[in-house]
Amino acid sequence: MRLLGVLLALLCLVTACGAGTHQSPIRVTLTAKNHHPRPSVSPRWHWWYCVRVRTAAGKSVASMIHLQILSGRTPVEGVGSVALKQGYDHWCAEIGGEGNLMDALPRGKKLVFQAEVRAEGVTFKRNWPIVVR
Repeated sequence: MRLLGVLLALLCLVTACGAGTHQSPIRVTLTAKNHHPRPSVSPRWHWWYCVRVRTAAGKSVASMIHLQILSGRTPVEGVGSVALKQGYDHWCAEIGGEGNLMDALPRGKKLVFQAEVRAEGVTFKRNWPIVVR
């Protein structure tokens, strides 16, 4: 019985070690100003975000970025889509000012700002938790 426990532990260890060796060819990062955007009609107050897409070697890769705001897994508001050509590795933009889409979002509820990136036939999702003030 003891031998069976040791063999199961060894099997779990080998499986876990093998699962971590596969590296993705694409690196996607999503950053933003903070986790608490606020609606504002002021042209001077904006909430910025950046999506960076690179290969594992650090080179740019052509990609398609779809940005949306989710409540759980349900889309609440679409932010937009952006196509990056080869040679461009990031997209930065701001949300705010007149016609601010933050006005349509519920206040005080946990939401997710999501970037879905398609590059080289693979899709990646990066999430940034937000609570609109």
